[in-house]
Amino acid sequence: MSDRESNCEYEESSSDDNDDVNNDEEEIEDINAQNENGNEEEIKKNEELQREQQNIRKQIINIQKDTSLTESEKARKIQNLMTVSYNSKKKAQNDNITNYQPTDKVDYDRPLTDEEKAMTYHDKEKNILGCKHYQRALKIQAHCCGKWFPCRFCHDEVSDHSITSKALTVNMMCMYCSTVQPVNDVCINPSCGKRIARYYCSECKLWDNDPNKNIYHCYDCGICRIGKGLGIDYFHCKTCNVCMSISLKGRHKCIERNLESNCPICGEYMFTSTTTVIFMLCGHCIHHKCYKEYIQTSYQCPTCFKSLANMTEYFKRIDKLLEKQKMPEEYKDWKSYILCNDCEKKSYAKFHFIYHKCTYCSSYNTKLIKTLDAVEAAALPSDVNNK
Repeated sequence: MSDRESNCEYEESSSDDNDDVNNDEEEIEDINAQNENGNEEEIKKNEELQREQQNIRKQIINIQKDTSLTESEKARKIQNLMTVSYNSKKKAQNDNITNYQPTDKVDYDRPLTDEEKAMTYHDKEKNILGCKHYQRALKIQAHCCGKWFPCRFCHDEVSDHSITSKALTVNMMCMYCSTVQPVNDVCINPSCGKRIARYYCSECKLWDNDPNKNIYHCYDCGICRIGKGLGIDYFHCKTCNVCMSISLKGRHKCIERNLESNCPICGEYMFTSTTTVIFMLCGHCIHHKCYKEYIQTSYQCPTCFKSLANMTEYFKRIDKLLEKQKMPEEYKDWKSYILCNDCEKKSYAKFHFIYHKCTYCSSYNTKLIKTLDAVEAAALPSDVNNK
C-alpha cells in the first residue's frame, strides 16, 4: 500500500534554477520549438482526458436509462465503469514493478556516495529535513535498483520504473549521521540515537515529522490517513469500506465499497487520493475541489443525477416562470412520460421543451422517457389527463 497518507490536501511546488541562455538565434528557435511541442502534447493529453470523461458520462447515462436493470445492478455497473481506468493503470504499474529487471546486479551493501549521504530539505531556510513531499530525517533504499531517496515519490519522479514501499522497504539511512540500518523510527547509532520522525507506521513504512499533521493507521483500509484516529474524529464504515468523519456516523448513505472508484470529474482513484474527498447527500463521493467547480454549472450528482441540495426554492422559481411563459396552443394537450432522478418514480407530466415536473415529489430534476402527442395522450387514463 502507499507510504503516503490519504485524504489530505496536498499542494506541490518546486523551483528550477534558471540556466544562462545563449542569445544565439538558432538556439532561441530550438527552445521555442520545444516549448510549442510541449504545449501541443499537454493540449493533446487534456483533450484525450476530456474525451475519456465524456465517454464515461455517456455510458453512465445509458446505464441509468436501461429499464431492464435493477438499481443494484445499475450501481454495480457504474462502479465497475468508474474503476476500470484505475484498475488498468494499477495492473500496468504492478507489471512494471514485477517485471523490472536492472541492467546490472544490484549491490544493496555498497558504500553510499557523497550525494546519497547529503542532507535534503523540505524547507532549507527553516532547516527542516526531508523533501517536497515529506518532513523526515531519513532516506530509503529502493528495493528495485538499490538507490537512495528521501521517499518513493522522489524515486518515481526520476526513474523509469516505480517502487512499492511496504514489506519491500527494509533499509533506511539516518540523515543526521548517515548510518544505514533497518527501517525504524529512531536511529540505532549509539552516538546519534535521534528520532527520525514524530510519526512512524511500520505497516505502511511511512515517516512524517510535520508537527501540524495528525496521522493514524486504519487496518481496515490498509493505509495511513489524516486525522487524530478512529473513534476520535474518524470511524471506519464496514459497508462503504472507508474512514469517514465521525460526524457522519449513522447519518450517511452507505454504498458498498464507496470510495473504491474514480472521481467522476477528474478520474483520479479516490481511495488512496491525497486530495480531500467529500460525500454528497446521495452518498456518492467526489474530490472537494472538483465538487466546488462542478456545482457552478450543475445541481445534479454526476454519478446518480440526484439533486445535490434542497432545490425547493429553485423549483418554485421554475413554477412561476412556467406560469408566465405558456407553451404554444398546439402543445397544450401533449404529455411527457418522465423518470424523476430524486424520488426514482415514473409519471406523466405536461409537455414542455425543457422542464418536466415530477407528479410525486414536485422535482424538476427529471429525465424525459417518451413524448406523447395529443392523440396518444388522449388514450391515457382520465386521472393522468386531469393532472
